[in-house]
Amino acid sequence: MTAVEALALEDARRRAMLRGDADALGRLLAPELRYVHSTGVCDTRESLLHKVRERAITYLALSFDDMHATVTEDTALIGARMRAEVQRLHEVRRIEATYLAVWFRRAGEWQLSAYQGTAVGAFPTGSADQPQQR
Repeated sequence: MTAVEALALEDARRRAMLRGDADALGRLLAPELRYVHSTGVCDTRESLLHKVRERAITYLALSFDDMHATVTEDTALIGARMRAEVQRLHEVRRIEATYLAVWFRRAGEWQLSAYQGTAVGAFPTGSADQPQQR
């Protein structure tokens, strides 16, 4: 697989999530999936698909920017910046995060095995965590 093909897989996941298509999404997810949202909530394959199927989580907008991929024979690591507008029950939230997605190839099929999102936001003035200018 090339980096371009890996990024196409990630875009297929984005489109399935945006459409709320649990069947298409399910074909892309590995049985052992650990999906850590930028809020820290961790889903399994089954719990994520249940949320999508039952509309407990609905993506109203979802975009990936600054995407990059590192690909080996059976592994693809994809990093990007995500912007989303998500409806959870009756609350709509705007989310900006960076993430790392890990795809594995097994028996010729590529599936998402792990996802870790990290929220991106403003740091309080004077925060020890604030990025330093160099």
